[in-house]
Amino acid sequence: MDQPNPTFAKILILDTRKFEQWKFIIQQYLQNKHYALWEVIEFGDSYKALQEETGKGPASESSIKKKGRTVVITTEDMQKRRNDVKARTTLLLALPDEHRLRFSKYETAKELWEAILKTFGGNEATKKTKKNQLKQQYGNFKAERSETLEQTFKKLQAIVSHLEFRDVEIEQDDLNQKFLTSLAPEWLMYTIVWRNRDDLDTMSLDDVYNHLKVYEPKVQKKSKLNSQNMAFISSSNTSSGKGEVHTAGVPTASI
Repeated sequence: MDQPNPTFAKILILDTRKFEQWKFIIQQYLQNKHYALWEVIEFGDSYKALQEETGKGPASESSIKKKGRTVVITTEDMQKRRNDVKARTTLLLALPDEHRLRFSKYETAKELWEAILKTFGGNEATKKTKKNQLKQQYGNFKAERSETLEQTFKKLQAIVSHLEFRDVEIEQDDLNQKFLTSLAPEWLMYTIVWRNRDDLDTMSLDDVYNHLKVYEPKVQKKSKLNSQNMAFISSSNTSSGKGEVHTAGVPTASI
């Protein structure tokens, strides 16, 4: 039974909404696992076969007849061609089904890669708009009351990763302060201590998260109690409102 090709086994399918992440991941994957394929994608170092009658030469090479002359194809040429075919196939398989046929017209891996970048990468204006949107998301970041600490942590991490990918640097102290101030009011008694620490600018976001994680059961208990109290107050106000008798404008009997 044929074994699956390891080059294609871990291909990440492009999500067009997350092109920059996909681009980074597929570059890293090919550069680390199949560098020869990445070379033909980036530099176009591939041999383009000539469409003429092919003959067999020595075991290490073959030849073709082109306009009355014989052109020798070396083993190196054939390997380059194989790498190009494999690299092109890798990129095609990484595209969503609805785009695959459209991009199959490109004959080499380099041509295909350039077309993908042009189609999904966007122009400078689009990239600038996306960067500004991410900056705004970071500036307005707040935890939802229904979120766990881990969910808030991961959401902030995702925004920061996107910003860093676009060469936007965030000071460590600012990042930690953003995380601490974004949490719900129930966290205040714990976060206020951390916000005043002298070493907050040297601590990683992971360290801050792991330290706060210890207090989460207490915070959740307090949050649940607050919710119950609010529900009780709301219920009491509703009940008392139903029992009120409005006498304004109603004549009363004189004594």
